[in-house]
Amino acid sequence: MRPEGRETFMPAIRALLVDDHRVVGEAIARLLHDPPDVEVIGQATSGPEALQLVRRLQPTVVLMDIGLPGMDGVETTWTLRRQFPTIPVLILSMFEQEAYVREAFRAGACGYLVKTAPAAELLAAIRAVHAGEPIIPSRTLSPAVPERSGPPAVSGGGPGFSRREIQVLQLIVGGADVPAAAGHLRLSPHTIRNHLKSIYRKLGVGGRVEAAVHAVRLGVVKV
Repeated sequence: MRPEGRETFMPAIRALLVDDHRVVGEAIARLLHDPPDVEVIGQATSGPEALQLVRRLQPTVVLMDIGLPGMDGVETTWTLRRQFPTIPVLILSMFEQEAYVREAFRAGACGYLVKTAPAAELLAAIRAVHAGEPIIPSRTLSPAVPERSGPPAVSGGGPGFSRREIQVLQLIVGGADVPAAAGHLRLSPHTIRNHLKSIYRKLGVGGRVEAAVHAVRLGVVKV
């Protein structure tokens, strides 16, 4: 929050910071303290907390750490963008590898920036994604904007996957969680989790977002 009397208008950009390292979040908040068009309205240290604060505070931009424990930044972005499609997400990460950037954009991120970027670059990126302009690391990606996620369609199967696993993957790519997938397929959540464990093993991944991304890449499910 800004000191009383410091401003006479509501800042155009209301930013929510999501970083599991509170010190890092506070450092970013200090960097954003002076610009009159930006206000940090809250900080979260986990994916679930971020979703709760987005619902309560209605930020206009979310700054998302990619390395959150448990529900990581990519999965949180995936969920957030489906629940709040008008709120842009700018990923902040220590990783510059193309795979991380593409997964972030597939999850619905509007921009990707390394945490070591200068303050002026961070501020410019926040203003850009707020205005609907993508921020893509030019040193990491080709000029083409990474693909955005969309409604899935079953491609007819893939090597080693059962028809039921394909159905589960289709729902996961569409953003369904375990209870939603169970309700749609009229199966128990326990059965869905067993299918997911099998899918994770076959794809060599550790979570739903990674499974969705890899399944799309392999053509098991088309976007």
